[in-house]
Amino acid sequence: MRPTRFAEMTGPAVGRSGPSMVAVQPIGAVEHHGPHLPLATDALIAEAVAGAVVDSRSDLSLTLLPTLSYALSSEHLWAPGTITLAATTLLAVLDDLGASLARARVPRLVFLNAHGGNSALLRVACREIRLRYGLLTFLAHPHLPVDQGRRGGTDGEEGFGVHGGAEETSMVLHLRPDLVNMDLATASLPSWLLGYSYIGFGGEVSFGWSSSDVMPSGVIGNPALASPERGKEIFQGCVERLGAALEEVSRFSFPGTADG
Repeated sequence: MRPTRFAEMTGPAVGRSGPSMVAVQPIGAVEHHGPHLPLATDALIAEAVAGAVVDSRSDLSLTLLPTLSYALSSEHLWAPGTITLAATTLLAVLDDLGASLARARVPRLVFLNAHGGNSALLRVACREIRLRYGLLTFLAHPHLPVDQGRRGGTDGEEGFGVHGGAEETSMVLHLRPDLVNMDLATASLPSWLLGYSYIGFGGEVSFGWSSSDVMPSGVIGNPALASPERGKEIFQGCVERLGAALEEVSRFSFPGTADG
């Protein structure tokens, strides 16, 4: 059986991967998530979702790259424990990754990003890697954040389940309950933002922010609403949607090109 982890494959096997192979790069963070969640929350979620999809979709040619845990977390630098790469450093790392995969003739690269602070930079990386090396590049999220356009969210969070809130906490309660301290999970909602019509998370006008600008705790949401049952439901939904998305990725091509 073909290994599903890139680092467990042989070099010649990678070179024979074929035009439909999809390399999945989980990207998370090591950063402050309040007093109730571990620093590795985002990396943990990205790796778990990606691994579950790669293991369950044997009908697709998927390979799982090692998780990139250090990323762009400058909005949480005020808090102890946060580790961040500079934006230029992360772009350089991603560029080197794209160049390496192109040399190995891997045709498709998906960044599976579980930290919203990475998203804008990853969109730039997708475009630059495509233009420089010819890879088909994609950005996906295990669970699209509400501050990036997802509608709804958890009732009781006023649309502010952005960081360390009910859904993220529920996911970690499902995946690693030993790392969650629900005794310290309290609501931290920036209701003051409701006074603005255009400026806001997911609004028409975005804004630069540190998490301590928004709420003193750095948590933006209500983790007290979390449960492992809700986490399992969210996780299963993430795996199902990502599997369907990767099926599309495996056959995507631009009209008039030889991609795919």
